[in-house]
Amino acid sequence: MNLLTIPKKLSPNTYEYEQRTYPINPYQIKILKAINSLPKKHLHYLVGQQSLKNRNLTLKEMKKLIRDGIRRYIDALTLTQGQGKENKLVKYFCVFETKKDFCHSQHQNTIVDTEIDMGLHFHLFISSPDDYPWISFSAMFYTMLNELTHLPQNRRCISKYDYNRIEKLDENFVLYHTKQFMYNPSSEMIMTNLNKQNS
Repeated sequence: MNLLTIPKKLSPNTYEYEQRTYPINPYQIKILKAINSLPKKHLHYLVGQQSLKNRNLTLKEMKKLIRDGIRRYIDALTLTQGQGKENKLVKYFCVFETKKDFCHSQHQNTIVDTEIDMGLHFHLFISSPDDYPWISFSAMFYTMLNELTHLPQNRRCISKYDYNRIEKLDENFVLYHTKQFMYNPSSEMIMTNLNKQNS
């Protein structure tokens, strides 16, 4: 969906995904523009969902381990180590969200007296320069999964881990998978290297 040519049946601040209409706020549009700025030729999407039965990683741990996985893969690919080299070869925008029930509980004025799992998970949009075809994203994602689960206490923390190459970026798909930012904009729930220098 081009935000400049929204269908007449929808109001300017909404979008439609899987036959449902959702609101949009300026923060989501900012996220959409950032993800749209990723190089398109090698664009991939990765989702990682934590287990509801086993120990979960914290937001800080998840961010560190995802970055570590990217860095380890790039170091192995290039056979050299150099600080920040991964920021030249890989660009990403990662959004962290919680389970729907947990998200809704944060916007209620009543005290929740039942146990609610946070259900922290991530949506990672990642790419490499159009003129750099040597990255194997499946190998990179395996390296990232290994980082997330290599410690004994974290071995079963991930229950869902799936990725695919994006041939054509669906803006409604992006908006849907960042919809919690409609209700609770938070820079803490975003991890990106788009603002890092290319040199």
